[in-house]
Amino acid sequence: MFTVAALALALAESLLPPLLPFAPGAKMGLCNVVTLVALVLLGYADAYLILALRCLLASVFGGNLAALMYSVPAGFASLTVQVILYRFAIKFVSIAGISFFGAVTHNAVQVGVASLIVQTNLTAMLPLMLAASIIAGLAVGVAAFFAIKYIPQKFFVKE
Repeated sequence: MFTVAALALALAESLLPPLLPFAPGAKMGLCNVVTLVALVLLGYADAYLILALRCLLASVFGGNLAALMYSVPAGFASLTVQVILYRFAIKFVSIAGISFFGAVTHNAVQVGVASLIVQTNLTAMLPLMLAASIIAGLAVGVAAFFAIKYIPQKFFVKE
């Protein structure tokens, strides 16, 4: 169910224009709401599985298998940062903060991967992508906070 929700959000968002017109490819990352909710309610193993399936299926259904080169490393790095923060710093960092750090990691890794693929240093894009991270990370985090707060937890098993 989580994978389907994440996939639906990813495909719907792929039809929208970039989050910031001056930051190419910058998206809100609405499907990350599902991943973050899964991390909190289901545990990290399920969150990684949902992320992997969503990346694969979104690339297949979106007709862009090359997107896997960007989405998989960035998604897994982002989720790893979120897992670490959730596991060890949840007393000090909110869900919105965890989402923000995940978004920053995601965009930094994507710029790094893009630099490797095109064999050109694209770090000049990093400030633009980090600006998008602030907006997207906090918005996704707030949405995840409310989803976690209002989904009846009796439906979920925690690791």
